[in-house]
Amino acid sequence: MKNLLRPETRRALPWEKVKQIWKDLHERPDLRKGLRPEIYDSWERSYHYNVQRGMRETTNLIPEREFAFAKENSKYLMETAVPVMERLSEFVRGTGFVVLLSDANCVSLKTIGDEASLEWSRRANVVERTVWREEKVGTNAGHLCMLLVKPISIYSYEHFCLFAILGAASFAPIVDKGRVIGSIGMVAPYERVSHHTLGMVVAAADHIQSILALNRVSKYHQVITDSMSDGVMVVDLDGTITYMNEKCSKILRVGSTDVIGANIHSIFGTKPENQFFVNTVTQGRTLIDDLLVLYHGKNQIRCHITCTPLHGTNPTDMGTVVIFRESERMNSIVGKWIGRSTKMTFDDIIGNNPKFQHCVNIAKTTCQSDSSILLLGESGTGKDVIAQAMHNESPRKNNPFLAINCAALPRELIASELFGYEEGAFTGAKKGGNVGKFELANQGTLFLDEIGDVPLDLQVALLRVLEEKSVIRMGGNKLVPVNVRIIAATNRNLEEEIARNRFRRDLYYRLGVIRLIIPPLRERADDIPLLVHHFLGLICKRFGKPLKKVSLQAMEALMNYEWPGNIRELQNVLESAIQLAPDDEIDYEFFKQNLGFETPLPVTAESNTSEDSSSEELRILRETLLRNRYNKSATAKELGVSRQCIYRRLQKYNLL
Repeated sequence: MKNLLRPETRRALPWEKVKQIWKDLHERPDLRKGLRPEIYDSWERSYHYNVQRGMRETTNLIPEREFAFAKENSKYLMETAVPVMERLSEFVRGTGFVVLLSDANCVSLKTIGDEASLEWSRRANVVERTVWREEKVGTNAGHLCMLLVKPISIYSYEHFCLFAILGAASFAPIVDKGRVIGSIGMVAPYERVSHHTLGMVVAAADHIQSILALNRVSKYHQVITDSMSDGVMVVDLDGTITYMNEKCSKILRVGSTDVIGANIHSIFGTKPENQFFVNTVTQGRTLIDDLLVLYHGKNQIRCHITCTPLHGTNPTDMGTVVIFRESERMNSIVGKWIGRSTKMTFDDIIGNNPKFQHCVNIAKTTCQSDSSILLLGESGTGKDVIAQAMHNESPRKNNPFLAINCAALPRELIASELFGYEEGAFTGAKKGGNVGKFELANQGTLFLDEIGDVPLDLQVALLRVLEEKSVIRMGGNKLVPVNVRIIAATNRNLEEEIARNRFRRDLYYRLGVIRLIIPPLRERADDIPLLVHHFLGLICKRFGKPLKKVSLQAMEALMNYEWPGNIRELQNVLESAIQLAPDDEIDYEFFKQNLGFETPLPVTAESNTSEDSSSEELRILRETLLRNRYNKSATAKELGVSRQCIYRRLQKYNLL
């Protein structure tokens, strides 16, 4: 019997002999020990499942509706596998073999073969819609290869059921991403068995798995490139466009399916202005983020272009990869990058002075508006901080904030900085032109500091931009729409400038839809202790020094100083003191001797010759106010009196 089970003896066996061996295997358990271990285990499971071994045909067909559902679920597998099956079937035409494809549930999805082999497969119950699960039809190659996750051949009498012993089958699992998704096999009358069959189905399964993997990579590649914000185009050595992603087709305003396979000359070659670009691509030259203007039909396309040659030993793989970046998007990226330093918020604005708080409250209220704002105040009062805080509190906070100091620019450069210029607009204009601050700040905020220093003739152009919400670059003729909120600032008295014909009244009204007058530091002296404490903490931390304090006399001196440079001057004075003062406490004498400004001598108990109770009361009041950073409520609580009492004492000693 063992001899009869050897592969080389099987082809010569007559049908009666095959059938007898199958019967003996069922009737004599000792003979079954001669089966291959995987076949033996499968027979034992089939007995356990109570599979009817004497079945002459299989009735295990799923309904047509379920079959349609199974094919739909395996649509991608079938699209990939069927072409491979057709080539394999053509290769074995005339040998009696049919090629089968099953899904992960062992449902036979597709049977392919020549007319004679298909006729035999119908007689042998090898048909579509059959469920070849072991618990239904016993031992078979289709289910066993997926169960073991390895190729296997099963010969005639090795099948558990009678109807199956007519044939011999070789199947291999199809594995995708570590999961068995189906199987491919070859089935023929048992007398046509060949030891080459298993190798052919293994090769077919490997081919299908390779196609699935390549398709996945191709799909990922397509999804990645189509999700890119840059356009991608690949051109071969002959100038033929071999690839273009969706973004590229939108930038160039062409259909990607229309141009793939077309020559780049047919799209760009007819315009002399495009010759530099076409030559760069077709001659395999490198280009890095150059700003070019391309012409396609009536369309003018302004974009930054990078060309990278493809090198390799195979000429068919050579060519150029072209990356297109829209000029408007690049402007937005640059604008956002420039605006990243805009970190100041209303939480960074220090002060409890009623007049100053009124100004801050108006600024907060108008953050949601798009109306232009004019900040008026002396130099150093914090106009730029309020502008940043308003931007960061507004709906435009995730878009650019650009600041330009109009007084710091030479007169001839203000227009080009604000509005930009085209290539060749003037001598020295850089290639590709330049983007102005209005375009860079699109969708964001433009802070025009020292607006009172803009020359009168440029004020007309600025007014036009504010009214039309679009700019024309110097040397250009194209209107570029811009959506920008303007915050302007000046330390000049613009009404006096208007009276002297140095500032346009219409521009003043356009900029000053909302006007904020920021009080100088001398008018909010009660905020100085708060500001001193805040700046000392920031500056000491920045220089890695222990926190310093300011003595009572020194604080009174700082509060009595006029501060012509306002908060900026206060910051600079404190920064110098932190680095130069030898002790942890900065005293009055140090400010007087080392920092170059005359601080009025503070009035203290030591300098007051009167010993009456008023002097003592004044001293206690000042010390308590200082300890509580001039918080009136905290001072009143420490002294055990009402806030009204504190205000009366402050009024008495002219401290309000």
